[in-house]
Amino acid sequence: MVGYSSPFAGRYLRYVLSMLLFGLLGPVMLWPQGVWPVIVSFLLAVFCTVGYDALTRLFARVKSLKIVNEKPLLSVHATKVGSESKGFIVFTNRFVIFVPLWKRIKIVLHTEHIVRHEFEGERLEVTAKFRNKHRTFQFFVSSPERVKLLLEEKSGRSLPYKYDKHEKHPTV
Repeated sequence: MVGYSSPFAGRYLRYVLSMLLFGLLGPVMLWPQGVWPVIVSFLLAVFCTVGYDALTRLFARVKSLKIVNEKPLLSVHATKVGSESKGFIVFTNRFVIFVPLWKRIKIVLHTEHIVRHEFEGERLEVTAKFRNKHRTFQFFVSSPERVKLLLEEKSGRSLPYKYDKHEKHPTV
């Protein structure tokens, strides 16, 4: 298994490899056969980079639209910490949804129930209030600035954690 320095490095690796193979090496190798194989190679390079991302983003938007019947405002690449499932965080007027690409949707949060949200670089931690407990979800988000602005607009200011005010005893 390949270890990445960023949770989105796999996507960037796909960009580089497809541009090298289909965008650069393919046309050089296929030029003697004619123009059409070169054009097909360029089209494959575009599909493997931009086309795949556009299709998965559209798939995530349609999937979230079917769940909550609200038009998506923002969809951002995300990876859920723990299960390492990749997908999108989709924001609507009243909901925050994590849409995994090839699995069922299990995380649908109403913005009124979001108690706190905290960013640490690309890492987003969202705490939501449920009937009997509070639950925390952690994600890596590709553009944290846009997510932070939309979260503050939709769910309000993040409340502090109840133990942040208490100081730990120095001898402990």
